[in-house]
Amino acid sequence: MGIQRPYRGVAADDRRERRRSALLEAALECLGGDDADISVRRVCTIARLTPRYFYESFVNLDELQLALLTQVADEIAVEGAAALAERAPADLQAACRTAFEGAYSVFQDDPRKARALLAVASGTAGLMEARRKIVMSYADTMLAFLGQEFGDLVDTTGARVAVLYAVGGALEVTHAVLNGDVAVSDDALVELAGSLLASSVQRMSVP
Repeated sequence: MGIQRPYRGVAADDRRERRRSALLEAALECLGGDDADISVRRVCTIARLTPRYFYESFVNLDELQLALLTQVADEIAVEGAAALAERAPADLQAACRTAFEGAYSVFQDDPRKARALLAVASGTAGLMEARRKIVMSYADTMLAFLGQEFGDLVDTTGARVAVLYAVGGALEVTHAVLNGDVAVSDDALVELAGSLLASSVQRMSVP
């Protein structure tokens, strides 16, 4: 194995990670724009890297988009969980509102991420399957929290169906709001989404 020497004081692994991050940011710029147009050439141009460095980090565009999808999904999960942990909501509706508000803050901070998630989800079968698994993971995580806090109220198959339905729909609604297709304030959206989710879970929790 050859010795990898630092370049301008930056280790080889750090340089590689910086290039990967630049490619992910470029992919977000491509997919988060109005045309959602992405190609290896366009990503490399935005990242100011040659194709050589693209293929150093990713096998193809699908792998890049999957990495971006996972990165944004993880950020959403972290923010939703952090909001719940910080505020410790006392009832089901407050918990649903808090979780959505935390997750939605990711899109408020960078609307490109909502557009990118939808663009990736309409891609290849592999990417659509990845999005499906992420939605399932969100639903299961939320149900685990709600079940721990509110017991039998959400411990049913119906509750899981309701949460899955709400989580998938929330992404579409969020995109519509951020895209200007639906005229509603951020505060109103948080209230509506929290109420709808809580209401759906309560209705579907009857055995």
